[in-house]
Amino acid sequence: MTFGRHIRQTHYHRHIAIAVVCLLLAGFVGAGIGTELADVQLEEEAHAAAAENTSGKAKTTNKNSVPQSTDQASSPTQVAMSAIATIDGSAEIATSGFTLSADAQAAVQSQIANFTNGGYTASFVLADITTGRAIAYNADAQIYSASSAKAPYLMSLFSTGTVDLNTVYQPTDEQTATIQQKVDVVLRNSDNDAYDWLYHTYGLDCFNTWAAQAGASSTMGPDRGGYMFTSARDMARLWTAGYGFLFAGQTSGAQNIAPEALQWLSGEMTNSLNSNIHAALGGVDTVYTKAGWINGEGDLYALNDAGLVASQSGTYVLAVLTDACGRNDLLTGLISTLDAVHSGDMQA
Repeated sequence: MTFGRHIRQTHYHRHIAIAVVCLLLAGFVGAGIGTELADVQLEEEAHAAAAENTSGKAKTTNKNSVPQSTDQASSPTQVAMSAIATIDGSAEIATSGFTLSADAQAAVQSQIANFTNGGYTASFVLADITTGRAIAYNADAQIYSASSAKAPYLMSLFSTGTVDLNTVYQPTDEQTATIQQKVDVVLRNSDNDAYDWLYHTYGLDCFNTWAAQAGASSTMGPDRGGYMFTSARDMARLWTAGYGFLFAGQTSGAQNIAPEALQWLSGEMTNSLNSNIHAALGGVDTVYTKAGWINGEGDLYALNDAGLVASQSGTYVLAVLTDACGRNDLLTGLISTLDAVHSGDMQA
């Protein structure tokens, strides 16, 4: 490098060395706290949602919106849950709480046409956690979950207290160390053997209880093991409950979960294998997701992704369920378009 070559001070090289060290340290620290900053953003939004919902202020609504009762407003996830429950589930684009512009409508419709023209079924639900504004298409179509069920199952395991998350986060014996290792490879690599071990060890009742409390009708039974047929509506419900668990202190029986344990669990979901949400948005936003895919085994077809997106325009839950096996390009295109709707028309 030749910059600064006319500077004559004898301590010049010392300044350069110090600057390089500082830059390196800043890089390491920045990389280490990225997920933590996103977690703080989500926690702040949870508190903001609770405060907004109890303020007594009138909310902007449209014909699809449902007023919130005082009891409902006490929950930081209830606004999103209500929108998810009431939005039209037919094979038409539906919105709740905002108006979709003509350009955005055409953009979303074009993405849907990419699926239908290829002979595929697509469905999605997107709901803003704080405002409850939502958009959906084909929300009640039943599609095989494949591995997208794994993260909701694990959240149910810890939220119900079936397994103590604190001891898994900081293992004290061989059993808890084994659980930690299996949770890690399930969430990051979608490891089937580790997942089989977990649901055979702890059963399915924890999930079915947790899902029912979230308003989901999808259940896991012995015929499908830790998998199920489900809908984008139900998957959005499960991830909204997941937001409540991970970032708003809502559990289904577990008590005194350490914030560090929740940060560890959510961090395991930030770069999950084959996540199309991460592929489309992870370069800018922090995402907590779990994808699922299967291409004909047992005559089952799915390419799914669902989770939470902590974006600059607010945090939202997104569930995209399809049978477009191998067509990741279709999913990333649809996800990017829906994110543009969230940052655009939903904020107007």
